[in-house]
Amino acid sequence: MSSYKIEETRALLLKIWAVLLMGLYGVGFLHEKILVQQTLEAAEEILPDIAKLLFFALMFVSFLVDIVEMRENRNKAYRFLLLSLLLGGLSATISAMQYHVWTWMLGG
Repeated sequence: MSSYKIEETRALLLKIWAVLLMGLYGVGFLHEKILVQQTLEAAEEILPDIAKLLFFALMFVSFLVDIVEMRENRNKAYRFLLLSLLLGGLSATISAMQYHVWTWMLGG
C-alpha cells in the first residue's frame, strides 16, 4: 500500500514538473518572438518575471521529486534537481533557437 502511494505521488510530481518545464520553454519562445518583432513593450517587462517564477517552481518540484525518489533508493539523490537546473537554465537559449528554426522553416 505504501509503495503504491509513493509511485502515485512520484507520477503526479513528474507530470507537474513536465508542465512547468513546458511553460518555461513557452515563455522563452514568446519572449524571443516579442524581441524579434519589437512589439508589446510592456510584455517584455513581465515575461522575465514569469520565467523566474516558473524556474523556481520547477526547482521546488524537482526537489520534491528527489525526496520521493530517495525514499526508494538513496543513489538517485538530487538527479532531478541537477536536471532541472540544467534544463531550466538553458531554457531561454533553447527556446530562442527553436523560435528561429521555426521562423526559418516556415519562411518568416
